[in-house]
Amino acid sequence: MSRTALITGATGFVGGHLVRRLARSGWTVRALVRGGSDTRVLDEVGAQRVRGSLDDEGALREGASGADTVFHLAAVTAARGEAAYVRANVDGTRNVVRGTNAATPPPRRLVYLSSYAACGPALHGRPRRVDETPGPVSTYGRTKLQGEAVVGGELAGGTSAAILRAPPVYGPGDKALLPYFRLVKRRLAPAPAGPELRTHMVFVEDLAAALANAADAPPGTYPVAEPVEHPWGDIVRAIAAEMGTRPVRLKLPPAGVRAAGTVAGWFGGIGVFNREKAEEMLAPAWLCDLTGLDALIPPGTATPLAEGIRRTAQWYLEQGWV
Repeated sequence: MSRTALITGATGFVGGHLVRRLARSGWTVRALVRGGSDTRVLDEVGAQRVRGSLDDEGALREGASGADTVFHLAAVTAARGEAAYVRANVDGTRNVVRGTNAATPPPRRLVYLSSYAACGPALHGRPRRVDETPGPVSTYGRTKLQGEAVVGGELAGGTSAAILRAPPVYGPGDKALLPYFRLVKRRLAPAPAGPELRTHMVFVEDLAAALANAADAPPGTYPVAEPVEHPWGDIVRAIAAEMGTRPVRLKLPPAGVRAAGTVAGWFGGIGVFNREKAEEMLAPAWLCDLTGLDALIPPGTATPLAEGIRRTAQWYLEQGWV
């Protein structure tokens, strides 16, 4: 039997991959769409459109009514001031929850895409558990954590919730890691000085699969990632191999990273980079305990870093982005 999904953020990077995955699996896809959005992926799969934004509780109620699952992906990742983060990540999430609560009939499940930034960097160098006190280091992380609290505390009407915390997401269509590919192609590989960053990563198609699986997984909070800890040097080497270069490793002092983030923030952020993203970059490790991951990304199915970087680079080259 066909299932219906309402997706916020459907025209974004992760959203586009989720739209395609659900459509391939026979779902009817509804997308909350603002004016001026790039709707090519929605057109490709024949998705239904609900005109509105995260400020429009009525549109959210309309889109959620009769849907099996609401996937809330839309968020602000970089902004000049706190108010923009709060409006999208907290107030917008509250509107999604209120629209879901008011839907007739109500959805069975709300899937909320959160971030490792909500729980904060690894605790004393070890993966942070879901049940440990969060320690976000940025306004983005704090507001995503507040969004989690809204979902957990205000969702009603028999709708259950699955919250997914994702590390850095990469893959075809990603603009966040693109500047680094371009730098490596120019034989430059900057990184903060000091201990080498250790991080989880997740390929976008794996995250889309995890989101889809979360529609039927037990309710709860799930960190999702390729279950491998990657030193930043491994990521640089994988990118360099695809770009065919041997980049010079540039060690940037923390003060320089912070200054660059501050300057970028004056101009609204360069890509998703600003002062607070600089603080996130300076954390020594972004690792979470992946207990429960098998319910969303079955063992042996996560895309290895080298393959994911290869597919990302190939897409960038085909599009003329690098």
